[in-house]
Amino acid sequence: MSNSNNQLDLFHGVVLTQEQENEVQNWIKYQAKNAAESQENVNRIMLMLDEAGFVQGKDYDSNFEIHEVTTEKDFGYSYNNTNYEYEVTYLNACGSVYLKVNTVHEGKIKIYNSTVSREGNKLMCTSVTSQYRYYKPSSLLVKYNEHNSLQNSKLNRMNAEDVAIKNVIAKFQKQYPKAVVTRGSDYYRRSYTSFPIVKVKFQSGSEVSFTLGYSGELEKVRFHKKYDAVSESTEALMERFNNQKAK
Repeated sequence: MSNSNNQLDLFHGVVLTQEQENEVQNWIKYQAKNAAESQENVNRIMLMLDEAGFVQGKDYDSNFEIHEVTTEKDFGYSYNNTNYEYEVTYLNACGSVYLKVNTVHEGKIKIYNSTVSREGNKLMCTSVTSQYRYYKPSSLLVKYNEHNSLQNSKLNRMNAEDVAIKNVIAKFQKQYPKAVVTRGSDYYRRSYTSFPIVKVKFQSGSEVSFTLGYSGELEKVRFHKKYDAVSESTEALMERFNNQKAK
């Protein structure tokens, strides 16, 4: 570009004012500065993870890169008719540092990438912490290991529940051959997390559901809910209670 107030760029075929040329060059410099700062931040995060005990390739990795981009970019503003388009070549930074986080998906442990951010000498990765805040790298490592261990325990629990439910269904099907016994789910009203149940539906339409037992006794099911398809009048209920044997 020339230094005259209005010039024809021989490569772009676009006439720019000196002010526009300065705007373009300042934007290109800003992108280079941003790329350098991003690289420095990534290097700092990786060093902090290493010093805390994270292992690159096993616990974390990075897909950060800086590459040169050539594209058409809009400058100026439309409201005051100063907008224009110009082809620029600049340095573009993309990617991040991420932890390799476990999750249970379709009955298996899957690993997904969760971005790590930095604020001073602390790091944050919300996928492995219950709070949205920055932690010391050593504390984040504890949270990371706890999260992955919890996911493994969750998978083991799910597998044990699957076995228990199959056995409970088989037991009820044998006891009540005319009933339809199926697996279902319900949820806790406070947390809205789901849990498995076994439903026994009788020919009358009445239904009883059960939850699994505790820990190593999952097959010792507990009563959950019932639905009586046959309605009973208050008089009939009173009479039935009246005829019950005394304790």
